[in-house]
Amino acid sequence: MWFLEGGLTVNMSTTGQSGAAAGEGRAATVAMIFNVQTPYRLHLQRRLVREIPEVRFSTLFTHDQADQAWEREDAADINPVHFGAGHPVAELGHRAWLTRDWAKAARIIAWLVEHDAKAVFIGGYNDITRLRIIAWCHRAGVPCFMVTDSNSRGDLATGVKAVVKRLVIPRVIDKLTGVMVCGRLGAEYAVKYGAAPEQVFTCPYEPDYGLIARVTQAQAGAAAAKHGLAAGRKRIVTCCRLIDVKRVDLVIDAFQAVASERPEFDLVVIGNGPLLEALRARVRADLLERVVFTGFIGDQTEISALYRAAHVFVLASNYEPWGVVVNEAAAAGLAMVCSDVVGAAAELVRDGINGRTFPSGNLEALTAAVRETADAKNLERYRAGSATVLAEWRREGDPVAGMRAALRYAGVAVSQP
Repeated sequence: MWFLEGGLTVNMSTTGQSGAAAGEGRAATVAMIFNVQTPYRLHLQRRLVREIPEVRFSTLFTHDQADQAWEREDAADINPVHFGAGHPVAELGHRAWLTRDWAKAARIIAWLVEHDAKAVFIGGYNDITRLRIIAWCHRAGVPCFMVTDSNSRGDLATGVKAVVKRLVIPRVIDKLTGVMVCGRLGAEYAVKYGAAPEQVFTCPYEPDYGLIARVTQAQAGAAAAKHGLAAGRKRIVTCCRLIDVKRVDLVIDAFQAVASERPEFDLVVIGNGPLLEALRARVRADLLERVVFTGFIGDQTEISALYRAAHVFVLASNYEPWGVVVNEAAAAGLAMVCSDVVGAAAELVRDGINGRTFPSGNLEALTAAVRETADAKNLERYRAGSATVLAEWRREGDPVAGMRAALRYAGVAVSQP
C-alpha cells in the first residue's frame, strides 16, 4: 500500500517553526477533517469548540455537495475551511476523482503545516485524500485519530471485500494514534481490526438535546397538522432515508400486522429516497389513512416536533453504524424498537426498560416487539424509561470527555473538565 508509505514531503523544520511562532500564546490548532457539513456532526463540533477552549478546532471539509438536502446552517463558529468545491460526497472514492483527491490532500497537508496542527481527527479512510493525510501525519509525527461510526454488528462484508478489509484496515490503524468510536460496538470493531484498547476513545455523535427539550406541545400539534396527522391519535414513527438497508418495508409490514390489535395507532414515515413509491404501494388499501409519508424534512425543530407528537420509534435497519435518530427519539421521550445491528441501540435501547430490540431482518420478531411496545400496559413505562436510559448514556458516553481523553493521549495540553 504505497499511499501509506510514501507521498508528500514538507520541510517541518522551517514551515512548522513558522506556524509555531505565529501561534505563540494562542490555543493549539486541532483539525477535524470531514466530507461535508451535516446536522448530526454540527452540534458536536460546536460543543467541542465551546467546551474545550484550550485548543482551536477547525473543521476542514473535503466535499461540498451532500447526499441529502439538509439545510446548511451558518457554521462560522466551527472555523470551517473548504477544500472540495464542486465535489459531491456521493462520488467519494471514485476513480474519476483520483488525481484531484491526491492534489486535495496536498493542499490540506500544507494547511496543517501552515497552522502547526497539533492533532488531526479524520472521518474515515475510504478515499486517497484521507489515506494520504493519514500517511503524512504518521511520518511527520502529528497525532492522527480516525473518527468512525462503524460497529462490530454491522461488519457484514464477505468474500473479496472481507479479505480487503482484513488487509487494509489494520494497516491504516497501525498509522494512527487512536480511533474515535461512537459506543461499545464501535470499540469492538476497532479492536477487531488491530487497535489497542487504550487507543480507543468514545466520542459519539449526538443531536442538539436542548433543541429537542425546547419543543412545545403547541409546536408538536402544529407539525402534526402540517403533515395531515389526525388529531387524538397515537403514532409509531420511523425516520430514515428510504433505501433498502433501512428496511422500512418491514416497519410497514409489522404495523399492518398489528393494526387491527392497536386501532388507536397510526404510522408516520419521515424521509425520502428511491423506495418512496414502492413503500407507498406496499400499504394496504384499508390502512391508507393510517400511514403517512412526510417526505424529507431538513428542519431539525420540525422533526423533533413530530417526535413529540409520536409515541413509539422504530428503526429496523439491516445496517446502521450508529443512528443519531435513536438519540433524538429517546430525547423526545419515545418508546423504542430497534434492530440489533443499530449501533446506538446497544446504548439506548434496553429490553423491558424503554422498548425492545429484535434480530435484524426478522419480521416476526419486529412485529412482536411493536405489538408489545405499543401495548397500553407498557407504553408509558417504556417512554419514561427512555429519559433514564438516555441520561445514563450521556454521562457514560459524553463526547467532550472522550475528546479530552484523546487529546491528552496525544500530548495536547487540555484541562480537566
